[in-house]
Amino acid sequence: MANKVKAFGEVMMRLHVPGNKKLEQTRALDMSFSGTGVNVLTALGKFGNQTSLITTLPDNNIGEAALSYLQSLRVGVQDIRRDGDHIGMFFLEDGFDLRPSVVTYTNREISAFHQAVASDYQMERILLDTDMVHFCGIGLAVSENARNTMFSIAEKAKERGILVVFDCNFRPKLWKNNIQRARNDYQQMLQLSDVCFMTEKDAIHVLGYATDEVERKSQIQNLIPKVAEKYGIQTIAGTIREQLQDNKHEIEGFLYTNANFYFSKRYVFRIFDRIGGGDGFASGIMHGLRQQFSKEDIIQFAMAAGILAHTTYGDSPISSDKEVWALVSNHDPDIER
Repeated sequence: MANKVKAFGEVMMRLHVPGNKKLEQTRALDMSFSGTGVNVLTALGKFGNQTSLITTLPDNNIGEAALSYLQSLRVGVQDIRRDGDHIGMFFLEDGFDLRPSVVTYTNREISAFHQAVASDYQMERILLDTDMVHFCGIGLAVSENARNTMFSIAEKAKERGILVVFDCNFRPKLWKNNIQRARNDYQQMLQLSDVCFMTEKDAIHVLGYATDEVERKSQIQNLIPKVAEKYGIQTIAGTIREQLQDNKHEIEGFLYTNANFYFSKRYVFRIFDRIGGGDGFASGIMHGLRQQFSKEDIIQFAMAAGILAHTTYGDSPISSDKEVWALVSNHDPDIER
């Protein structure tokens, strides 16, 4: 494909506490760079797609380090602008058994990305060679600058017939319990979206839908078609997750398109690195749509891509399409048949 798949989003410095320690116990941190757009594009690049990240990095050695890291992931960097001094950071403490993992954010609002405004980006040039662009709901929550830029890019992409992809990725902590503002912003973004990643929780807690169904899969089958119809969304996908004993998880993926549901096989597995798993799933859906896989193959490929992302160190999925198809073909003893 000549055209690229792009993503608008923040690049963050990830500072990982090694060995299941708490932050106060360590004197060393493992540094890398991450972000929803980074993760999605890394996976799509591994699958053979041309990619480019739309973002702003600081114009200093921190920005150079981030740029070098992105290039090592083979993420396209031609749409990255340089300005400012700061980058958002998060500290990751891995949990153990009953102790949960903890993520602590800092520097986000003063980062170069969140200080940039829509007019800083060369919209016409950025969208010229694009056929799909990805956005994340986190970008709506942190700053007004990022929110307005996100709407501007999405509106211009929609006008040009570029496929707009939106991952709800709702984080209550980032919205500081301001559900009404979140609802307004999400509704505006959903009206621009062709492909959306969400679950029944987003429909209920963010959009305000109600259902009499109790079981999660039934809630999804009841609510997702209503969301798709109201906002004119072509495709909605997501996962159904249940945490089991012994640190195992059970996950099943769903795809809703053309008034039909498609479900993946269910996987039971242990998580090695939780962050980036949903981005792996999203990249699988996007790749399947770009390659015009059958609907059944799209959801099977996406769920397998998400599983491999959960079981690989680091935020950015690095599995090849060959490895994903191998898992789809039952090359794993923990698949429930």
